[in-house]
Order: sequence, then C-alpha cells, then structure tokens
Amino acid sequence: MKEKTEFISIKKAFEKKGSISVRGWIKRKRELKDKIFVLLRDETGEMQCIIESDKIEKKDFEELQKNSIEASIELKGKLKEDSRAPNGFELMVNESKIIGSSENFPIQKDLSEEFLLDVRHLWMRSSRMTSIMKIRSTMLYAVREFYKKENYFECSPAIITPNACEGGTTLFPLKYFGEQRFLSQSGQMYLEVMIFALGKVFSLTPSFRAEKSKTARHLTEYWHLEGECAWMNMDDQMGEIEKMVSFICQKIAKENPVELKQLGRDPKDLEAIRVPFSRISYDEAIDVLEKKYKTKIPWGTDLSIKEEKILSEDEKIPFFIYDYPTAIKAFYAKETADPKKCFSFDLIGPEGYGELCTGGQREDVNENMLKKLKKEKIPLENYNWYLDLRKYGSVPHSGFGIGIERLLRWICKLDSIKETIPFPRTMNRSYP
Repeated sequence: MKEKTEFISIKKAFEKKGSISVRGWIKRKRELKDKIFVLLRDETGEMQCIIESDKIEKKDFEELQKNSIEASIELKGKLKEDSRAPNGFELMVNESKIIGSSENFPIQKDLSEEFLLDVRHLWMRSSRMTSIMKIRSTMLYAVREFYKKENYFECSPAIITPNACEGGTTLFPLKYFGEQRFLSQSGQMYLEVMIFALGKVFSLTPSFRAEKSKTARHLTEYWHLEGECAWMNMDDQMGEIEKMVSFICQKIAKENPVELKQLGRDPKDLEAIRVPFSRISYDEAIDVLEKKYKTKIPWGTDLSIKEEKILSEDEKIPFFIYDYPTAIKAFYAKETADPKKCFSFDLIGPEGYGELCTGGQREDVNENMLKKLKKEKIPLENYNWYLDLRKYGSVPHSGFGIGIERLLRWICKLDSIKETIPFPRTMNRSYP
C-alpha cells in the first residue's frame, strides 16, 4: 500500500521547516525559461515556492505551465530561509501535482464593485475578503463566548411570522399554504416569550427588511444579534451592550491583528474600546447638533444618517443616545414619566459610522400596550399571543438588536456593508 502523504498548513510549515508537503491554491505565478515562481496560499497564510524544470517530472512542469492563478496544487520540497521571500522562507520544490486546473481566471484587471459582486463566488478567495471573513468568524465566536459567560441562553426564534415587529412597509411577504406570512424582521417578540422561562436570552439569526435603500449600511438580508432580559431596565441594558461590544473588540484585536492591519484598522483602536461608553439624551443630541454643528432639526424627528455621522465622526468610542420621542419608536417601547419620550436608545458607532444597535425597555403593562395598538390602528388578532405575555405574570424587561454586518463594518473600517457578508442581498442584487 502506498504511504499516505501528510500535508500540513503553510503556518505549520514555517514552524517545522525542512522537508514538508503543502497544498493550496496558486495566488500568483511568474515564469522564466526553466523556472516557475508560485505564491501558494491556504487558509493560514502564503508561501513562495520555486519549481525548476530539472527538479520535477517533465509532465508536471508542463502541467504547471498550462495553469493560471487559482489552480489547486500539491507541493513537496525543502523549506529554506531567504530574506527576500515573503515571510522569509521559500520552498524548493521536488514534487508538484495539479489537483484542480484553472485557466483564464476571470478576475484580472476589472476590479469594479459591480463586477466583483457578480463574481463574488470567486472574489471570496481574495486576501481582503479572507481577512474580513476571519474577523467575522472571531466576532461570532466572541458573541457566544460573552453570553455564555454572562449566563444567557441562546434561543431560536421563528423566521416565518404572521406579524410585523418593526413596521409593515418593510416586510417580505410569502405564500404559506394559502395564507400570507412574512420573513422575520426581528426575533424580538419571540425572545420576549423566552424570558419568562429563561430570564436572559439571545439569538443570532437572519432577518429580512424590504427597505428600498441604497446606502452603504443597508442590506435586505442580514444577521441579527438580539437579546431580551427579564428584570432589566434601559440603563441596565445599555450596560450589558457596552460590555459585549468591548469584549468583541478586545477579542478581535488580540486574535486578528494581521487581518485588521491589512484592512487599514489599527488593532490599538479596538483595544481602546473600554467601558463605560458615554451617554447623551435625545434632547442633548439635537442641542449639540444645533449649537455646535449649526444643524437644526425639529424635536420629535428621528436622527438621519447625516446627523448621526455629524455627531460621531470625531468620536473614537461608541456612545449611546437615549430617551427618544415616543412617536418615532415602535408600539412596544415603554414611555418615560413624560409620555412624549420612551425608554429607547441607539448605540452610535464612532468615526461617522452611525447607528450600530437599537434597543430599550419594553412596555410591560397590557392596558398600555392595547392603547398603543388601537391608536396606531394595528390589527389585534395577530398580536393576541404577544399580549398574553403581559396578562400572565408580566415583569419589567428590556432588549436590543444589533446588525452583525454594521458592527463588523465599523470594526474593519470598511466603506461598504456589502463587504461584511459573503453574499450581500440588496434591493438590486440577489445573485449569486
């Protein structure tokens, strides 16, 4: 029986040195008369490899000549130090085998945004997208690590739902065995169910918003981190969120410094994200806009992307804006002593990135909820189950929602949210 070759990652190869076997994809290739330089990549790094025509089989050398970048390949040889090579080492190859051929790889000179979105299935292999996806993976692990440490339970809310959470105009309808149902905008209401059994809960699920928006921070399908907590008021909830965001930033700064630097983000920027975050009221925010930035908005108007950018572009740490006008928030927001205001907040990303998170204290009195639903002329039949939560043992509670992609966009210092998810969905794109 032929002895099985033990292939190791590029990262481990740099640690082992000497005779090694590696495999991956050709990132770059340069040919001379009797020599080929290959920059090999795998998920752990890159390695320069030199293949000389008199050191390997003739047919293998010719096969390598025929193939272009992104061919998959297995290489065996001896790793030696060379200060001129990337990472200070190069592999002198004595065996080469093309595993999957690649000719005329389509990503060459055209690097326009629309073209790269058209070939997203191939652009995912780029070092830029690889770095972003590695950071995204660290973020998702960090979220679960944090909430495990804080004794939350992860839950799985429904994705097909009979009612709206955020507003009927942004729902994606679907036919459901002869009835109309919708793709979930948020798992909030289902998470509220779970607090009466589990106390503190969170979920990480896809959400869908049919918003006809072309901004750099909107997607129609995104991953939604949401949490709900029994016995917790708005101030407590803001405290939980700032701890979680800080934990994520420290984790990424520690585990992904190389990827952050490749994207233009200094890891020290994230190391500086420490609690507590500053907090200003909605009233204070519009006062600052008017007095400091000469931007006047009528009281009761929601802050636009432009106004959030003005408030945040000189900041280095996220901050909260709280006590928003009741009229611009959803029916489940609990009113303060002043009924014109509610216990609602946004977490604003620094450096002009704007809203990262929204949340607040939920209305916990059934009569108050009924009044709001009737005032807004919202049909009650689809919300009877939600109202039951206030009829049987209601408690003060609060919650939040964060779009993973918005948080990642700020952390990675990206211009467009489309880079934060493998296959972005917008009002103009559902391919590939």
